Amino acid sequence: MPSRELLLALTAECLATARNCGPHTMREIVDWAQGCGVTIKPVIPPGGSLSQMWAESIANASAGSLTSAEIASALQRSIRRKSVRIPIAFQVILVKILLSSFE
Repeated sequence: MPSRELLLALTAECLATARNCGPHTMREIVDWAQGCGVTIKPVIPPGGSLSQMWAESIANASAGSLTSAEIASALQRSIRRKSVRIPIAFQVILVKILLSSFE
């Protein structure tokens, strides 16, 4: 059983970028930590529309506070919902990231 210190050190960003930690596993870890009295706040709150999620991600990028974990989470959510549309503004953000060091 991991120590409480490890649980307190875990972040949703760590889980979102961890290898082999998909949405189901992440939910299980978050629920398990909650049972141990530790709250791990999600990177992007569940629920809401994809357009709302994209708008929030674009706003965070414009403010310079978008993390790679948020990008991964947004794309994973879009994939889970089988969306074939990614807003142009978000595509521009991805190109900037690929062409330079965005973070």
